[in-house]
Amino acid sequence: MRKVVSNQADVVSEPARPFVAKSRSVRVPAFGEFWWIWVGLVLLFCVSLVAAPGTMTRGSILAMLPFAGILAIVATGQTLVIQQRGLDMSAIGMVSLAGVVMARSGFGFDSIILAVIFTVCMGGLVGIVNGALVSKFAITPLVATLAVNALLIGGVRSLTGNVPVNVPTPMQTISHAQFIGLPANVLFAFAFVVTAWFITRKTAIGRRFVAVGVNPRAAEVAGVRVLQYRIGAYVASAVCFSAAGMLLAGFIGSASQTSGNDYLLPAIAAVVIGGTPFTGGKGSVIASAVAALFMAQLGQLVLALGAGPAVQLLVQACAILLATTVRHLPAAIRAFRKNV
Repeated sequence: MRKVVSNQADVVSEPARPFVAKSRSVRVPAFGEFWWIWVGLVLLFCVSLVAAPGTMTRGSILAMLPFAGILAIVATGQTLVIQQRGLDMSAIGMVSLAGVVMARSGFGFDSIILAVIFTVCMGGLVGIVNGALVSKFAITPLVATLAVNALLIGGVRSLTGNVPVNVPTPMQTISHAQFIGLPANVLFAFAFVVTAWFITRKTAIGRRFVAVGVNPRAAEVAGVRVLQYRIGAYVASAVCFSAAGMLLAGFIGSASQTSGNDYLLPAIAAVVIGGTPFTGGKGSVIASAVAALFMAQLGQLVLALGAGPAVQLLVQACAILLATTVRHLPAAIRAFRKNV
């Protein structure tokens, strides 16, 4: 009797195996969570090559990369804050103020190194204020950072009198320098992105940082000092904004109250396109940096096609919507197949 049952089991199992193998063979492999932004960047370059070949020349790319690097630094800081379920709207004021303070202190100290250190320290203090308002006093991040941004813009106007400030020659030389054929701003951006990636992904501090972003209450119960990590995210963000402001001022040759106007919404768009959710926790500074390059090339393409400012904003909005849709498409397909 046992022999008959085992034979029947073998008979049933044999035809089932090809079916299982066949069903597995048609399964589409899942892409990495943030890898699709690389695909989008390659497609954008292909479209640019066809629609506006002038944007793909060596000169055009080298002209675009310094601004893409600055945007990547701002997006890195914004990513760290969004990973903590926050939002830093003081980017405009911080980028503008950093350029002005670096320029003024550079001439005052007669040392660009002391000027950079002083500017970074000032940015750190602004980050502490932002982090304390949001984390300690429980003010909504949008409201708190907008208020701080207004104070920063007021400070810039007081320092400049609404007149652009010249930047010391050493800073201009640094911002326009090239190394191994790449603009210095790109190399600075690479350093910021890699440092942020290494800390958040490869260290115990980074693991606790992500844990706080995922669930602050659970992290606090586990003994993690939540307040320090949340304030630290705003400090890191302000330091990134300060560095971007100094590099931008050095590249342009002057600093003014409007210098940071183009580095708030595009940076947030880069974070969204890069796949970092506003729910906190997971995120990728590398994906945000790649998305910053995507945004810079997209802007250059739109300009080359002769579109006005309104069309540029419309294209940016469409890019954000498309990126959000594509990001959730694989999960939707898997859920659909599972239900079917």
